Amino acid sequence: MKTLRTLSIALVVMLFGAGTLFAQLQQQMPELPTSEDVSDEEIENFVNALIDLEPIQMKTQEKLQEAVESEDMSFQRFQELMMAMQNPQMADQVDMSEDEMAKIQALQPKLIEIQGEAQQEMIAAIESHDLTAQRFDSINMGAQQDSELRMRLETLLEEREEEG
Repeated sequence: MKTLRTLSIALVVMLFGAGTLFAQLQQQMPELPTSEDVSDEEIENFVNALIDLEPIQMKTQEKLQEAVESEDMSFQRFQELMMAMQNPQMADQVDMSEDEMAKIQALQPKLIEIQGEAQQEMIAAIESHDLTAQRFDSINMGAQQDSELRMRLETLLEEREEEG
């Protein structure tokens, strides 16, 4: 149960990066699907895609960590700095040095490249299960709003984890 929520959130964040595609998707689909709107086949395809996305996400995390550490910065510190940059309330709590700012700026092209490669792999994995990235995302967001849809996904995911 916890695995699906954590993995889904991480995947959506990674898949849709800074949120521009997420914003576009929300404009295109004002109503999220409910359990009634998602067929058993789509549930199966979603869970299969989710399982296929996990190794991509793990590999991407490793690449990001290697890139950050190649700049002589701990990945934990990098994450703190990134959260502070995205959340103005946290910015006061995290003291970023000029050296750290320079390292982050130097890392940006590599991080964008890693994220772009991961996004392409993830979209290909999703599409290999007869879903579009948009439909995958809408089901994921629908599961966050509709408890019945979430339970259907969690039940199948738990069954798959027990099998494998």
